[in-house]
Amino acid sequence: MLQYIVNTAAIWLISLALFDLFLRRESYHNYNRFFLLFTFLLGALLPLIHWQDNTKHYSGTFQKPIEQVITAKQTIVSVGTTPSASVNWQLWITLIYMAGAFVALAILMADVFKMIRFYNKGIKTSEQSWTIISTNKSHAPFSFINTLFISDRNLYSDDEWNMILIHERRHTSLLHLLDLILMQISRILFWFNPLVYIYNQRLLMVHEFQADNAAAQKPKAYGSFLIEQAMLHQAPAFSHSFNRSPIKNRIVMLTRKSSSVAKTKVLVFVPLTIVCLFCFSQNTFSHRPEKVGNFAKYRGNTIEFKAPKKPDSYMKRDANGQLHREPIQWPADPIKLNGEKIYYGDDDKNISKPYTLKGHKNLLDCLLQNIAHDCERLDDGEYFLLVTDVVVSTKGEIVYFNNQGIFKDMGDISKQSELKNKIDTKIETLMENAPTLEPALLNNQAVPIYMGSISPFYYGYKSHPDLIIKDHKIMWRITDSH
Repeated sequence: MLQYIVNTAAIWLISLALFDLFLRRESYHNYNRFFLLFTFLLGALLPLIHWQDNTKHYSGTFQKPIEQVITAKQTIVSVGTTPSASVNWQLWITLIYMAGAFVALAILMADVFKMIRFYNKGIKTSEQSWTIISTNKSHAPFSFINTLFISDRNLYSDDEWNMILIHERRHTSLLHLLDLILMQISRILFWFNPLVYIYNQRLLMVHEFQADNAAAQKPKAYGSFLIEQAMLHQAPAFSHSFNRSPIKNRIVMLTRKSSSVAKTKVLVFVPLTIVCLFCFSQNTFSHRPEKVGNFAKYRGNTIEFKAPKKPDSYMKRDANGQLHREPIQWPADPIKLNGEKIYYGDDDKNISKPYTLKGHKNLLDCLLQNIAHDCERLDDGEYFLLVTDVVVSTKGEIVYFNNQGIFKDMGDISKQSELKNKIDTKIETLMENAPTLEPALLNNQAVPIYMGSISPFYYGYKSHPDLIIKDHKIMWRITDSH
């Protein structure tokens, strides 16, 4: 969630900076409206989109000795619950967010009730396609759909009244109300982000520029009328107000004509979109690391491994329940991360192991929650999820892992290979973007640590599966038990 907030804010900030620098003073009001709406939605939606190249592959069919798997399982069970302090912080953040959203909603509803009160108590007349509501209150004219709220019709000359009707009709014909609805919803959802309020101001300003262009047949007289209306109270936020936006800017824009050279500025959204697509979406182009000798590079880190072990064999149970030997080449253990020693859980009893996630039960639970929907499409049976050779940095970040994906106990999953590949790809992506773990500590000093496997698996005898599927529903998963 934090990454989403940061990416969204970055897209909006860059977009607003480009708008103010290149477009704000130009008279391409239709394009400016498109730019603001496009970049606002880009910032809100793009960080949610996950895309990746399809050449990603899964190297590694090797498994770790059963003793290490059992150790990993016991460790996960013993620390399967996040510390209460973390849960409390998450609860407090949620409560603060909900309180802010409630206040923003209350402010909006107050404006809506204000309009309803004006409508119910005002004097209603009809003119052309408008329902005119005379409120006898001191405020500038404002409209909502085909309802026009004014203080008193007698306050305006025929020319001024015609300006008001043309102006408000322009708001209606351009569907500005849809923009207002979008921004009001956004102000509730993103109440904590000041950029939303800036977007709202910029968009309202463009709305007025568009409406002014239709009404200002006599720029001087129209400008004078705007100045008069600027002294009155503004309208509710959920409506189009005649005196909204800086009046000086609107008067200047009445006679501004952008040059033909300025048209090139409209292309600014093209490089902006490309930059945002590559930098702020959840894109995944990174391949799994390919080792060269005893070294591997992955995500800016260099991992050094021990020399490869000699080939071995292990006992495997087939679909008929019979045991037989299978050859295996044990992978080399990682020993250094960026030149710094990688510790193992048994190296020193004073090392605290990083199996606790911030805001999640444990890493396995985090993975299972995110793949549960896809797993429910698998055939009935017991399934195991295996990610090995997990290395955690001093910052609590997973900097290396070997994803072996999901597989079925006592059965063949090859008939659902497409679904398996999808699940394996999602596991890979989730590991690459895993939440931060509590870093391992040695004498209160953070150190790199070898986490091993995050999940137990079937290895020559009956082990507990990670999840059981029955009738395309998850009946049980390992984290349900603690």
